[in-house]
Amino acid sequence: MPDYAWMPYQPGPDDDLPMPDGLRIALEKQVGPEHTARVGGLLRPSLELRRDVVEDVTEENAEGAPGWTPVGRTGGPAALPPGVDWPQGDGHPMELLAQLDCARLAEAFRAGSGGHWPLPDEGLLLFFHDSMPADLDGESCLVLHVPSGSPERPAPPDPDGIEPLPGRPVRARWTLSAPSYLEDELRELFAGDYLVSMGVSDACREHLGGADLRLLGWCDSDNTTRPDGHRPLLQVEASAVDACWGELVNVSVWITEEDLAAGRFDRVRHGLEVA
Repeated sequence: MPDYAWMPYQPGPDDDLPMPDGLRIALEKQVGPEHTARVGGLLRPSLELRRDVVEDVTEENAEGAPGWTPVGRTGGPAALPPGVDWPQGDGHPMELLAQLDCARLAEAFRAGSGGHWPLPDEGLLLFFHDSMPADLDGESCLVLHVPSGSPERPAPPDPDGIEPLPGRPVRARWTLSAPSYLEDELRELFAGDYLVSMGVSDACREHLGGADLRLLGWCDSDNTTRPDGHRPLLQVEASAVDACWGELVNVSVWITEEDLAAGRFDRVRHGLEVA
């Protein structure tokens, strides 16, 4: 087994996250027990959001979606307090990607297997983006934290007739997320050895899977633009929300660790994946 020049190991707040046995065994075969533990220290808790499990599920028939908590919806009208205008992009009203209930998100997260919940416990988080950004500077998105019970308002008419995303209810469940071989944190563990990093990344994806809609965690797409110094807050696959974004197949909202810890959502950045 290669003798990697390991960087000093600093335990993180999520080091006690339980790694699935299948993934642990696979990684130990690739890089050994000690190195597997270090990969485990990079795992992040997240919430996978899905709408396909709720199409025929009601509160009275919740056994149809065991382990999934209703947390809000993608698309539809936005709960905006009086005096708060619908966000505008470059000549268009921004598109509402998701409206999520913080209390329900926290409930779903804390029903999982560990990790620190970094988002508010109350109110609603509204995720907007410009589906037709004039440039790719990453600033064409917005997150609003508003009080629960704010009146809902439909999107204003688009000058080009673009229809808003249809409202679709979503549920969430806790899940682990792993870095890809493109992430500096994983490559640095293996002294820049891309082949080993790719093998570790492939094993993680095989055992943890991906998500078309994910809150928190690591980036699921190897082709998404990654704003420097930021981590993904919300990731949205176009097909998962019935979006027509042309060549855009995935959009994401990114935030710095510092802003996430402080609950500052006014400096988020846009990530884009083009087919």
